[in-house]
Amino acid sequence: MQVKVLFLHMKGIVNRGDSFRRRRSRSNSLLPPSMAQEAQQAAEAVEKPPPTSFRVALLGASGVGKTALIEQFMTSECINAYAYDRQTNEPIEQSVCISLNGEESELIFTVIQNTKTEMDKVNPPHAFLVMYSVVDKASFQRAEDELSRLQEWDMLRSRPAVLVGNKIDLARSRTVSTQDGKCLACTYRCKFSEISIGINHNVDELLVGILSQIRLKMAANHEGSPPPWFHRSRGMTRATMRARQMFSWMFGKEDSKFKNCENFQTL
Repeated sequence: MQVKVLFLHMKGIVNRGDSFRRRRSRSNSLLPPSMAQEAQQAAEAVEKPPPTSFRVALLGASGVGKTALIEQFMTSECINAYAYDRQTNEPIEQSVCISLNGEESELIFTVIQNTKTEMDKVNPPHAFLVMYSVVDKASFQRAEDELSRLQEWDMLRSRPAVLVGNKIDLARSRTVSTQDGKCLACTYRCKFSEISIGINHNVDELLVGILSQIRLKMAANHEGSPPPWFHRSRGMTRATMRARQMFSWMFGKEDSKFKNCENFQTL
């Protein structure tokens, strides 16, 4: 199985590239290649426990890059991202192992085209990625509908969600501002990220952020302290965020709430 090795440092994400869970051993160097490989795999099976698996659902309108994002997660090389926009909306599921800060985890990504019929409410995924295209206003509205539905189903209380704006490389065609994205993310108290799959911008950081949020949320759930903001009405929260957005626009200083929604190292 392919492993993406990422390290989180003070200066950001360090990508060691794609590797395989196979290591040379001096004790096997004199054996025939086939026997050496079998001995290697047997030793690793004993020494290394299997990674913890987490399921992540990708939601959003067609053509926003859900399939392309999963494919980019699988490799450190740039892919032809826009070719995936023309593919059919067939269900896709891929897994990627991440070695982050010395602990290996497996993220299983699944594209969900119709949340109402395909979402497992009894055994929901561990996290949600709600995607839209910054050049498609309708996809942004679809993302808001998805977040609203998840909150109505009470899935955001114990599971992290990330609002992802894709295609920021198409700056001249942008119709959804960064501030609009942050405002929506803050309304539903989820994290926010803008990426470009086409130029592989901010994709590894997003992958690390997803895993970090899952671990943080699981730790918080274990402590048994649900966030108090769920008791506030969504309308009141949205109005507050709009006011903060206007304040940021008028005075040219970003609100602390908007800054925090991009910090994946905190809940």
